[in-house]
Amino acid sequence: MIWNQSQINLTILHDSSDYLTRKPIIMTSEPAPRNQSLGQIRKTSLLYFFFFMALGGFFPFITLYYEQIGLTGVQIGVLSALPLIVASSTSLFWGVLADALRLHHRILSISLLLSACTVYLMSTTSRYELLIPIVLVYSFFATPIVPLLDTAALDTIETNRATFGGLRVWGTVGWILSTWIVGVLIDRFDILWLFYSYIALLGVTFLISLFQPTRTQIPRPALRQGLRQLLTRRKFIFFLVSVFLLAITVGTVDYFFSLYMDGLGANKGTIGLAWSISATTEIPVMLYSGTLMAMIGVNGLLNIAFVTYALRWLLFSFIQVPGWVLPVQLLQGLSYSTFLVASVTYINDRTPKSLRTTGQSLLATVSFGLGPIVGAIAGGYFYDTVGMTVLFRIITIVGLVGLGVFILASRLQEDTEEAELP
Repeated sequence: MIWNQSQINLTILHDSSDYLTRKPIIMTSEPAPRNQSLGQIRKTSLLYFFFFMALGGFFPFITLYYEQIGLTGVQIGVLSALPLIVASSTSLFWGVLADALRLHHRILSISLLLSACTVYLMSTTSRYELLIPIVLVYSFFATPIVPLLDTAALDTIETNRATFGGLRVWGTVGWILSTWIVGVLIDRFDILWLFYSYIALLGVTFLISLFQPTRTQIPRPALRQGLRQLLTRRKFIFFLVSVFLLAITVGTVDYFFSLYMDGLGANKGTIGLAWSISATTEIPVMLYSGTLMAMIGVNGLLNIAFVTYALRWLLFSFIQVPGWVLPVQLLQGLSYSTFLVASVTYINDRTPKSLRTTGQSLLATVSFGLGPIVGAIAGGYFYDTVGMTVLFRIITIVGLVGLGVFILASRLQEDTEEAELP
């Protein structure tokens, strides 16, 4: 449980001059008063819960909606790639804007509200040429939400008795509930329930976001200098390249998994169940992520993520009946959860506090933007031409290449050049 932590909150901080060398300074931070601490933890947990509950009832089924209205595999791939293109080109803009103006909570609230409005417009048309601009607008406003939620969680754990995994796990719980419930609703009623649930749950998330505190204590960053330092470090760049290759594989599966299950003969309820089972396995990994990280380190968790992802994709390529997909989905916790916690921590350890949202936005640009763009478009092409079996084997190889790049990055020496950041 995230409510029971030690009375002394030990936080690993990095000052502006030694974040590049990852030499942690262990400091004892003053914990917030108990009522305030629990209130902030609950708000952050609820933000994760309702946002990912909205996403869980939308994301797994949107490609089924596209297919139902008569779109081709390539058209589905294009529409799936549009949010990724927008995210990769605007994520850094949103991160820099939030860090420079210190308007994190306001940008989060506006993004949630306008995302819900544009999804409503999406539900009113089935014409491909009209869906393109709607998806583009939706993607622009949805892009900063996850980096801002992660920044809010990282801020919360610095002064409260919580862990990142303990907060983020509530997003997984929300996802589990909605993938199953919305899948059943779609089976019994109509595919449009994916839109109804998303709009309603995002509205709840918006209301909770209005009560988030302002980050007035964070100094304004030297953006140009900080970005230059981040983007000229070899180890940092190699890490992002490895994430890019892994994200290609994850993006392919994320956007074509439901179609893969449909092709095996699964009904909508079974498809939702498959997503729910995978999400369920994330819970123990996230709850004990701090213990795992203390045992094997960030690099150890990332190695597990790369290997487990490749194993999952390979196993999927041999499955002929939908029932066998469900046990393979149990590997989600050892792949997605380890990668999520470890990658966020990896970037956070190498980014000054004043550029925290910018650092997470760089990670989001690669892992939720550039990589999945290639995965969605290439996935659409291979889905139409060679089918899912060959596609799964291709991305297995891509994932293993990503592992090789990460191992190479792990063996590189940290850059020794440092510069003071305000």
